[in-house]
Amino acid sequence: VEAVSRQLGIHPLLEKYPYEISGGQKQRVAVARAIITKPEILLADEPTGALDSKSSAALLDVFDTINASGQTILMVTHSTSAASRAQRVLFIKDGILYNQIFKGDKSEHQMFQEISDTLTTMASEVN
Repeated sequence: VEAVSRQLGIHPLLEKYPYEISGGQKQRVAVARAIITKPEILLADEPTGALDSKSSAALLDVFDTINASGQTILMVTHSTSAASRAQRVLFIKDGILYNQIFKGDKSEHQMFQEISDTLTTMASEVN
């Protein structure tokens, strides 16, 4: 608990009640509760949505660390920045798998650009 709470910057909140903390802090607490059990698959639905940029980066750093240790993370996001840190990105359009990108040796910047290009192509196509 100590290590995860420090990584997510919520250690000072451990003695507080939910009504005493902000929405972003509640989001980080929810992530900590999910991570602490070390599930084989971590499901994360817009985990950075309610966070500021510093807290988002810290959360994604934690995700990188636990993913590197072998834990699978399935994250749904509309954030190109968050998606660019993933090992694999799936694009779903109208309920169908549209495309996928594997990180491989690509940098975060290269992933960001490829994701952006794919989103632009998806948006420009009319069915």
